[in-house]
Amino acid sequence: MGASRRNGSLHHYMKGIILILLFTGELEYRAFDYSSTRLLFPTDDEKVMACSERAEQIREQISTHSFSNPRGQGWYLNDNTGTIQGYIC
Repeated sequence: MGASRRNGSLHHYMKGIILILLFTGELEYRAFDYSSTRLLFPTDDEKVMACSERAEQIREQISTHSFSNPRGQGWYLNDNTGTIQGYIC
């Protein structure tokens, strides 16, 4: 975890991973950065919330949810190469 100051507040930069199951059967790990803005140190709950919010933003940018896909319900990548299975913070 790194930290830097912007506009007078301390930003804590952390890494998360989005888990993608490709239709080839491979599991892909896509790293992403997220930050928590809080003076001093963010709590574990604040870190988890910041990670979840960023992961959801990315999920909505790169995939679309479907209930009617013949392969089943899920978040399908917009490039039709696989599905999002979750994320790790």
